[in-house]
Amino acid sequence: MIRRSVPALGAVVLVASGVGVALAGPSGASAQERPRMVKAHVQVVTYNTAAQLSTGRAVQDVVRLAETGADVLALQEMSSPDRRRRVVDRLVRCRDCKFGAYIPQGAVPAGTPVLYRLHRFHFQGAGTEQVTEAMHVGSAGAGPATLRARFVNWVHLRERRTGRSVYVLNNHAVPTVQGDGGGPNKRMRKRLTMYRLHMRGLQDLVTRFKQRGGKVFVTGDLNVNFRTDRRFAARMFPYRRLGDVGLQASFATLGEPRRGTHVLRSGRDTRLIDYVYYLPRPSVRPLDQHVLRGYSSDHRPLLVELRFTRPR
Repeated sequence: MIRRSVPALGAVVLVASGVGVALAGPSGASAQERPRMVKAHVQVVTYNTAAQLSTGRAVQDVVRLAETGADVLALQEMSSPDRRRRVVDRLVRCRDCKFGAYIPQGAVPAGTPVLYRLHRFHFQGAGTEQVTEAMHVGSAGAGPATLRARFVNWVHLRERRTGRSVYVLNNHAVPTVQGDGGGPNKRMRKRLTMYRLHMRGLQDLVTRFKQRGGKVFVTGDLNVNFRTDRRFAARMFPYRRLGDVGLQASFATLGEPRRGTHVLRSGRDTRLIDYVYYLPRPSVRPLDQHVLRGYSSDHRPLLVELRFTRPR
């Protein structure tokens, strides 16, 4: 594993090794100076912005998501530096911006940034962990013949109203790994090897943050359909892997929405491959979820609303 973290707090932290940038507020303003008026619920959104989209449409989508009132925006396929720069300019580095962000340097790890609303959270830290190496997988399946290394970006936040410590782990897993019945696609053995390593690295991170006593959330495009994964329960896929470390998908708690988070070229739109997993605790209770419509990607944003209770 390659562990990389941002150790300091502040408006802008540039890591000497060139690992990443943590942007904690507009124009260098401390998050401490932001208004303290907060709502009782926390909303987490995950959204694959689709690399093939134009920069303008992708940025417009992210800004629209911010306008929903979501408190955490976990994004995927944000490797375009222009796309990231324009999102930062619109939501993070402006006079009236309301978000902080963790965006590592380098196109591949930067593809899964996390934005968080400043008046809801104190920034505590962030980091990037590489969970697989790049691998030649052949021409069959989605993506290039050589798939890039996979990374998990994480942020440590403290929710202002309750003081709860929150870890958000954002990632994007290898595609074309699930067969029609829900189990592993055994024709794609190299992809399965990458997927297995990815899930193992994700499990390790979850375990580490659980031991610190935080509330743990895993977000992202996991490229495995929850509807069939739950039935088949393959040992290497998220339902089992993340379940083994105590996490539960919002779909398991709140039900499977009729509308999926991914639209295939055929028009089929029932696949649930974009997730918000959470660590069940008495202090964290999921209330509602919505698969949002009207966005430009072939993925639909998943918004999950949770209630955090104060420590007694």
